[in-house]
Amino acid sequence: MIQFTDKHDWIDINGSVGFVGISAFKLTGIKKIDSIRWHKLKGILESGTLVAEIHSGDYIIPVHAPVKGNFLGPNPQLENNLNLIIESPQNKGWIFFVSPARFSNREPLLTLEDYQRRIRFNQ
Repeated sequence: MIQFTDKHDWIDINGSVGFVGISAFKLTGIKKIDSIRWHKLKGILESGTLVAEIHSGDYIIPVHAPVKGNFLGPNPQLENNLNLIIESPQNKGWIFFVSPARFSNREPLLTLEDYQRRIRFNQ
């Protein structure tokens, strides 16, 4: 089940692995991804840690860890196609994956329905 932060990051936890990306809403208007600048590529990530920045022209989109967990690596499919982030932002265009900490206090995450209500309200 995909869950969102109020910063437009999402996580889809599947067993012991969580796939992390940026919402389609946050990517509205972006036509091409130029690069990803990584800030944290190993170890334990605290919830809210800046992990990467997506660069598109002069626009920079920060990507944060939605939960505390161990960084497992970037999406290998992005190596040859950064635009996968735009083409499939909430599915194949995930940016990195983590092993969430099992017994940590998680930041409150939003269900898809709650997230959609929040972005509709803020437009």
